[in-house]
Amino acid sequence: MIKRGLLSLIMFTVVFSSVVLFGNVPVTANEVKDANADKAASRLNADEIIVKFKPGAGLSYEDGAQRELAVKKDSALSGILSEFPDLKLNRLFKIFDKQSKVKEDKAKAVFQDYYTIPVPKGADVEQLLKNLNDSELVEEAYPKPVPATPSLASNTTPVLPSNDPNYIYQGYANAAAQGINAPYAWQYEGGDGKGISYADVEQGWALNHEDLAAHSITLLPGGTNDTTAADHGTAVMGVISSVDNTIGNVGLASKAQPVASSWWRTGGANIPEAIIVAADALQAGDVILIEVQYTNASGYVPIDLYSAEYSAIRYATNLGVTVIEAAGNGGLDLDTLQDTNGKYVLNRTSPDFRDSGAIMIGAGSDTAPHTRMYFSNYGSRIDAYGWGTGVHTLAAANMYATTGYQSGFNGTSSATPIVASAAISLQGIAKAEFGVAYSPLQLRELLRDPVLNTPSSSPSTDKIGYMPNLKNLIDNLPVPFFDTTAPSQPTGFTSPSQTASSINLVWNVSTDNVAVDHYELWRDSVLIGTTTTNSYADLGLTPSQTYNYTVKAVDAANNKSLPSSLSVSTSSGYTVTVYYKKGFTTPYIHYRPAGGTWTTAPGVAMPASEVAGYNKYSVYIGAATSLEAVFNNGSGTWDNNGGSNYFFSVGTSTFNAGVITAGVPVNNTVTIYYKRGFTTPYIHWRPEGGTWTAVPGVAMANSEVAGYSKITLSIGSAARAEVCFNNGSGTWDSNGGSNYFFNAGTSTYDSGTITAGTP
Repeated sequence: MIKRGLLSLIMFTVVFSSVVLFGNVPVTANEVKDANADKAASRLNADEIIVKFKPGAGLSYEDGAQRELAVKKDSALSGILSEFPDLKLNRLFKIFDKQSKVKEDKAKAVFQDYYTIPVPKGADVEQLLKNLNDSELVEEAYPKPVPATPSLASNTTPVLPSNDPNYIYQGYANAAAQGINAPYAWQYEGGDGKGISYADVEQGWALNHEDLAAHSITLLPGGTNDTTAADHGTAVMGVISSVDNTIGNVGLASKAQPVASSWWRTGGANIPEAIIVAADALQAGDVILIEVQYTNASGYVPIDLYSAEYSAIRYATNLGVTVIEAAGNGGLDLDTLQDTNGKYVLNRTSPDFRDSGAIMIGAGSDTAPHTRMYFSNYGSRIDAYGWGTGVHTLAAANMYATTGYQSGFNGTSSATPIVASAAISLQGIAKAEFGVAYSPLQLRELLRDPVLNTPSSSPSTDKIGYMPNLKNLIDNLPVPFFDTTAPSQPTGFTSPSQTASSINLVWNVSTDNVAVDHYELWRDSVLIGTTTTNSYADLGLTPSQTYNYTVKAVDAANNKSLPSSLSVSTSSGYTVTVYYKKGFTTPYIHYRPAGGTWTTAPGVAMPASEVAGYNKYSVYIGAATSLEAVFNNGSGTWDNNGGSNYFFSVGTSTFNAGVITAGVPVNNTVTIYYKRGFTTPYIHWRPEGGTWTAVPGVAMANSEVAGYSKITLSIGSAARAEVCFNNGSGTWDSNGGSNYFFNAGTSTYDSGTITAGTP
């Protein structure tokens, strides 16, 4: 039986007009309330009535609200209360009361208009409904509907596992908590996968194996069946599709139609292409099984860590095709795994999280309570698990094999087809029962449900989700959800920065009743791109141009939000400023915007700058992104970086002896007070790591402090000056050969001791 929970308020109208309540007589809505109520009452022995009061009726939302009706000047209600003095008017929704302030929430305020009336003993339900609907305060009164609990249709082609000799070894089919309880699903039409197709994305299969041949499995165009990989693909398909033929195994969803999509394609490996080809060959409600992992510096990782693979999976799920993806055998915590941009795209709690829509599968042990297998990746991204060891299935020595069985298939490779089988069974039952399958997101939420499915031994540390329990899932099977609600309109649409050729756009994250899938960006009424984040960089634009943008939020059902609009202009162009540390007495700069036209040699003389020892020149380069330059003395002597030229980025740069650094020159100074040891002290020094002065150095002048000489040194971007002292005639104080080091700022030297500050 399908045990559905209470139907939501939005379903009341549907149930009210169903044959469950009214036999075979259809009910057509119209403007005459009491006529509809009469028809309903004449066919229903109701014991409770739902009343929706009009907005503004002014009733407190509490049980016993009938007391307030007595003071309302409404003849219909007064007559009812007079006839039934014990009538009770209670809240329909017990989760709300008059203290819950629901009226302040516009989305929930309507629920405080609904009340329930137990039908008084001996009352004429037909007349009571009529009188209620006659009230000017009542918008609608109707018999409380009864949730239907129809039986699932029995399987017209039952699975008979007892005469398949290997079925006794397929413990993963058994009832929970050992397995997924596939036989429970087989009782019902579609529970054996009938009506559903699936594509296995991997590399090779023995498609004529005796337990698969009856399916006449197609290899989708563009792929190559790799005979060296046939054992793996045959084992995977065997879990799902072994034919009920009295020969060997029984597939968990043996009536589903398999197809093969090989990622070994023209030009080499191309997994995203194999996924797209598979999606195009299937229909909404079908399933793609991805039996491949990638290896990188971290180890074995799931494929949608990478952008092209993510986009291909997103394409499939947007078509309504469910994707079941192996999490990989790297033993990695996916919550801490970074993609090539350093983002945590597989961590559901991270702002970087990127949801492909796939159902990701980890691996547990083959005995209950199931523990995570040591090799299984784990984390918040993983939705479900299956057996990762001891799986009995088919085997194949090569693509031409027609026999072969094994009992040790393992890894997330064995876990994934077990969960895929459960997904296929649920989709088959949904199509048979409701005429339509679940969306990929709704199906994923069913398989993630911790109440309905089998936990691992320690869910908080295993982090591999839950193993499907088909009995619980089928007993609580919900109606497929149709998403017709658009996401909220993006707010806060703005441009934080612009250049001559680019505009950066940001907006606040939209919300949705299911989830926002992506955003569309439009420029001047033309779609220019999509993004899964709330930002976008529009490149390759024209300087000093105004552009009109709109952004729309889109969900997986392709519902689109209202657009938000913005007009913004590119800047007029870029400027490069170069500070040149004097190498030539009068330096010239010969330049061009990168890719543009050179100045006439020798270029332009660079005037002195505000920073001592530097010349400076600024160049407008338009939409170019860098300045290419060489220097010369104006008379034929050149510095062209050994023929490679110099390149300066947009903004300000400093050039010093062939080295380019960002920003204005740094010109640190060191002031030294020297307690005279030599009558006329000389200082021989260099900026730390720089060039020494000529011996003996520079004579130090007397300072304003008696007994001390003083000098100020310009050390540029260095942090310290390296120093030794002498008398100018060959007598030295070099700190025993180690020299002295003075930090930027002011220091005092006295008999080999350096202290900060003045004497």
